[in-house]
Amino acid sequence: MSEGTQSFGGQHTRRKLDVVEKYLSAYVTVMKRQSFRLFYVDGFAGSGSSQAKSEAASDDPTLFPVSDVVEGSPLRALRIDPPFDHFLFIEKDPENLSSLERTCARFSDKSIAIWPEDANEGLRKFCRQISANRLDRAVVFLDPFGLSVEWDTIRLLAETEKVDLWYLVPVDGMSRQIKNDGSFLPGAQRIDRIWGSDSWREAAVRKVDTSDDLFGAVDDRLEKIARAQQFSEMFRAHLGEIFKGGVAPAYLPLGRGRRHDFSLMFACANPSRPAFEAAMRIANHILRTA
Repeated sequence: MSEGTQSFGGQHTRRKLDVVEKYLSAYVTVMKRQSFRLFYVDGFAGSGSSQAKSEAASDDPTLFPVSDVVEGSPLRALRIDPPFDHFLFIEKDPENLSSLERTCARFSDKSIAIWPEDANEGLRKFCRQISANRLDRAVVFLDPFGLSVEWDTIRLLAETEKVDLWYLVPVDGMSRQIKNDGSFLPGAQRIDRIWGSDSWREAAVRKVDTSDDLFGAVDDRLEKIARAQQFSEMFRAHLGEIFKGGVAPAYLPLGRGRRHDFSLMFACANPSRPAFEAAMRIANHILRTA
């Protein structure tokens, strides 16, 4: 494995990155016709590249071709032509930062900022900056590690009315915080922060169905009903409550093999009809053909 290359993902990693890259290319092609200043923001930029887990099991570089290394979202974004005006990469891991800096050094002609800090803090700071300039617009990509993106951060992105958001939602990670008996693990508190409240809990469980009990017994037991698909639908609707430009009805389920670990979703903050109709048309087409 090459120095600084992360080990994760596989084919589903390529699929999500292909979707985002296609949108970025279409976005700048449309937006460059106008006088906007365009930002690409990567909230969890990582090292700039990754090696699929199945391929990364060995440290012998002779066993796997260079093509097994997946170009990450920062590198893909930097290669978009026509280009974004500015790039912001947020990453707090020191090893990833070193690799990311080497990647960005290859693009000395680009306006690149790297913020070594927590993604929530960095994104909130960016929201304040972009809100101050009428002509600023951005595409933000969130591919978080675990249950780490807070609802307040998502809300601020929506309130800018200037952001197109691609969010890889960790729906299986949410589901795993509920036992089959309907009880919640301590990690469910992190979902409260992702959701901005504990309102999701009522929809995630239900009372056990005793309609076929001949004796009509009262049963207060609960059972888990929200798994990855249900969490996807619930969270997509939740995003729709704050993104004035809407949320794409299609989303891309992703995971290793046939697992549904994540859902890649698109949301548009811009309430202008021409803006959100164009954004949705492009995003929906890409998601449905992915």
